[in-house]
Amino acid sequence: MADITVVIPSYNSIDTIEAAIGSALAQTIPVNVIVVDDCSKDETVRKVQHLAEQNTNLKLIVQPQNRGPSAARNRAISEVKTSWIAILDADDYMHPDRLRKMLDVGVKEQLDLVADDLIRVPDTSQPASGTRLWADQAIGLVRMDAGRFALENLNARTGNRRELGYLKPIIRSEFLTAHAIAYNEDMRLSEDYDIYMRCLLAGARFGVIDPCGYFSVDYPYSLSKEFASADLRRVLDRDREYLTHPGLADEARRSISQHKIQAYKHWAWMHLIERVRDRDLAGALATFVAPPVIVATLLARVIRHALGKEPVPQSGGRAAQVQSIEQIMAAS
Repeated sequence: MADITVVIPSYNSIDTIEAAIGSALAQTIPVNVIVVDDCSKDETVRKVQHLAEQNTNLKLIVQPQNRGPSAARNRAISEVKTSWIAILDADDYMHPDRLRKMLDVGVKEQLDLVADDLIRVPDTSQPASGTRLWADQAIGLVRMDAGRFALENLNARTGNRRELGYLKPIIRSEFLTAHAIAYNEDMRLSEDYDIYMRCLLAGARFGVIDPCGYFSVDYPYSLSKEFASADLRRVLDRDREYLTHPGLADEARRSISQHKIQAYKHWAWMHLIERVRDRDLAGALATFVAPPVIVATLLARVIRHALGKEPVPQSGGRAAQVQSIEQIMAAS
């Protein structure tokens, strides 16, 4: 009997879905796998149907219309019968012993979420090296609360694309059910950050451990993906909602407020660009009706743009260290 179900949302994933599913089915403990296809236009569905015919513990669900990864994950989670849920993206894959290691920690430490520091690897068949997302050295077990989690999602602290919101934990099913927590389906950006934060605010016991073998593949096109200001605004709105949570600790309030300012800066810049492109002068000027720190950031970026300079990233933080896969995995 499986203790864990691997949830894989899929959209136009014909080139990667077999590797993702294969890595889930190859786990050293029994697992169920649910793939939810979000109206792919390629042959993804046919590929998964073929694999499901050969594996009784693989289930395919096809969405009636494209609704985004959050809705796809929620659809899969609604079918889960196991004690734990694991999230896997359709273009990533796992080490065979990953889920056993994570489950052992979750049970022993009585956690509700267990996240291993993921490993970013290049798009090659057998990568020899990669980079850890969050910490370059062994961390053991780090327990997260809402304040620490928000802090570790600040670009200026972690470095660009090293935020904890990228992690893919295993989650105790009973906790999500008991607190009626699901992915926000109106979010197509930072939806992972949002659900983890809401779990923490609901009292989740959340532990981050060394890499157990979640391999996040870096594709060149994924780095240039753009989002509309409406997507960024939803991140800002979520931070504002967190700050209304009753009994929020002072440390958490400070950290979430910092994340809110970061989200506000990202939204304001994109919103300004969109208003200028639409020749909406009034809308563009209205963007400057904001707190001083936001106005200062906007003015600085406008000046850099006028001078023909590329925008300077709003992030310092740590630079990732390239290491061999053996070195990274040795920490766990």
